[in-house]
Amino acid sequence: MFQVRHAGVKGFGIFASRQIAPGSRILAERPLLLINNNKPDILAAARRLSLKDHKTLLRLSLNETKRSSIASLLVAAWKSFPAIMATREVRDILNIFYNNNFALSDADGTRAVFPTVARINHSCVPNAQGNFNANLQSFTVHALRDIGNEEEITISYLHDELALRQGRQASLSEGYGFTCACELCAGSAQRRGESRKRRVGLHEKLAVFSAENKSVPVEKLEMATRELRLMREIIEAYEGEGLAGREIASLYSAAAGLAVALGDHGLALTLGARGLERERDAVGTDSPFYEASRLGFSRLEFGEGVGLGKRLHEVRDEVLSYAPWT
Repeated sequence: MFQVRHAGVKGFGIFASRQIAPGSRILAERPLLLINNNKPDILAAARRLSLKDHKTLLRLSLNETKRSSIASLLVAAWKSFPAIMATREVRDILNIFYNNNFALSDADGTRAVFPTVARINHSCVPNAQGNFNANLQSFTVHALRDIGNEEEITISYLHDELALRQGRQASLSEGYGFTCACELCAGSAQRRGESRKRRVGLHEKLAVFSAENKSVPVEKLEMATRELRLMREIIEAYEGEGLAGREIASLYSAAAGLAVALGDHGLALTLGARGLERERDAVGTDSPFYEASRLGFSRLEFGEGVGLGKRLHEVRDEVLSYAPWT
């Protein structure tokens, strides 16, 4: 379904070897290296690797912009590695972990490196999404739209999917050491202009909504009506940008919850079904995320009664974190 090969200035990348339909599972991979709150020592975890896995780890990408940060980690870790492990190798292991780990968002604070997934490059409008499947104890990657043969498979490394270009570039440069040249960042002037207009407009609406709620008390049903209207505008902005995945699935579910609160069960079913479909495409039917969403849909339980600000925060928090470890 895919092959790993050179991707120009990006180094390695993953490319489709045939047409891939939305919702298809592209890969499922168990962690090569992981740490958590109970076992936080990266170097100790690296020493436990087989020779083959150790070589696999050292072939992953480094972040050259983070060498000064890694130097301080090296000093802190000095006593924890044996003499057989060279100073440069220790530095590279820490750098590689920093640049390639994923936070699994579990109670133990687990962060892990998945060697094939680490080859997947970023796009601000990705055609795939990765999530950790606790049932499989594996990181899965699913197609979010049709992916053509020979097309590069991409995921997003960003937390804020609707950030403006300057903010996205700053986050990626600081966290990963590269300048994004995806279609949204380096495409046509028309595409960039349309995106900026859409994103700025939504940010302005969110600011107005927040200011109005702080200044004027609003009756509960009126608040739900306003929240639902704004939530649907957020969804429209996501879809207008070509974004998909668990983030938009969660937004649809939240909108369905507001529809339930307003007594519009027909709209709730429509919105909930759209959210469930997007959840399925992003994680697969064997994922605990999908199982929970399907159960909630069957009961018309979408978490109504949570304020928009808190709900948007939860949407961002519940998806897998691609932020590098610090």
